[in-house]
Amino acid sequence: MTDRMARGATDRGWAWAIVIGVTVINLAVLPVQQCFGLIFTDRFTNLNITATQTSLILHLNGTITCSLGLISGPMMKRFSFRQVAYFGSLTVVLGICASAFAVSLPTLIITYCVIIGIGQGIIFPATTLALNTYFRKKRKVAMSFSVTLTGLGPILMPLLIDVLLENFATTGALLILAGIASHSLVGASLLKPFEKQKEIPLVTKPIDASRQKKLHNAEANVESAIQNKLLSGERNKEEEPSNHYSKTIENDVRNERFSFFRKIVANMDLDLLRDNRYIIIVIGMGVSLVAETNFNATIPFVLTELANLDRTSIATVMSIQAAADITGRLCIPLLAQKTGWTCRNLYVISLLGSTLGRTILSTWGNTYVVVIGVALIVGLAKGTKAVFQALIIPDYVPLERLPAASGIQMVCNGILSISVGPIIGLVHDSTDSYVGALYFTSFLSLTCVFLWLIGGLWTPGRSKNTLKLNYPGLSEEQENSREKNITA
Repeated sequence: MTDRMARGATDRGWAWAIVIGVTVINLAVLPVQQCFGLIFTDRFTNLNITATQTSLILHLNGTITCSLGLISGPMMKRFSFRQVAYFGSLTVVLGICASAFAVSLPTLIITYCVIIGIGQGIIFPATTLALNTYFRKKRKVAMSFSVTLTGLGPILMPLLIDVLLENFATTGALLILAGIASHSLVGASLLKPFEKQKEIPLVTKPIDASRQKKLHNAEANVESAIQNKLLSGERNKEEEPSNHYSKTIENDVRNERFSFFRKIVANMDLDLLRDNRYIIIVIGMGVSLVAETNFNATIPFVLTELANLDRTSIATVMSIQAAADITGRLCIPLLAQKTGWTCRNLYVISLLGSTLGRTILSTWGNTYVVVIGVALIVGLAKGTKAVFQALIIPDYVPLERLPAASGIQMVCNGILSISVGPIIGLVHDSTDSYVGALYFTSFLSLTCVFLWLIGGLWTPGRSKNTLKLNYPGLSEEQENSREKNITA
């Protein structure tokens, strides 16, 4: 009973075990994605895979991951987030093992894009829902703690992967990474389903015999009246003409069709698409996610071309960037709490920071000192974005609509990833340089800033900007309370 009560409490007790479980999962399954360019540089060179094909592989993986977002809502209603995390973890491990033996573009697409993408698309909604279920008031602290610990991985993994590639080549390194990914099953075991605390039943006085008899007679009278009404209704139906039966059947069929579509809309909560501000938030974050994901994954290719760095030096730069990432995850949330800046404001600042870093890299990227400086700037921006991008949607929608809202966001991210992402590689192949690709990436990041600015979601110089999403069934007092939570 005590354990059950602890698991049913928010912001304390088992909630912190959930943070540890989510962190273990992220540390186990993310290294292949975070060090994508470092792992596959030699194999892509041997297979003569172009920058466009590299972008296709990278963003097709993201598209398949995000395409599962539409079914994440119904899936979370049917299964617990621990069961979903188990299945996703096993799928990722299988995909990494299979990608170790992929020596052609089609096999890389099947293994890295499809299998690993499906596994990641199953895991991430489960971990997000687990954190947001167990935390209410301390949600920002929990998210900051989780992403900060997760950020320790990119500090050590590039150096480890460089050693693995040196001794075991790409195939052996991926098999060892698959063994590391299997530890995500341990993290999934900590994601126990949330159980609400049982209410203590009130002690009531026993009802005397005469009062009990009166209640029994009253129930019998009500039941008799209902039966008589049903019988009279059946007699009236028997007296109706046959053509009325046909109309009734047609109406029933029509109502069944409408009810079927209503069930789809209700299960997937597609009513969210009626809110223009929610759509702007999703599109802006989707476009910027494509840009930031592509840049972070292709850093080894960019540094090889612009700065002529070897693999060990690139791994060192990536570790320095990860250290700055950790600093951003630790310090920026504390600064935000004192200044009162919202998640949206800090997300925009992170996009401006990464844009500044890419601009410096494309202009003076042939100097190692400049590369280190860019790594620090981009790392701080990346850490800030990692903390607050996961809180924007949960701060905008209530918890019961979060799985559907996150699912729609993931689907939008997938569509934008496969439609916009390969263009970045195409720009490189057309100009035969990553300079143009970096400028185009920055343009995509600034698109989010522009969309939020014209949509009234972010205003320079204002620390708080209230969003309002109309929900049926909420009173005016509940709406006002919700607005206060959004701007908090």
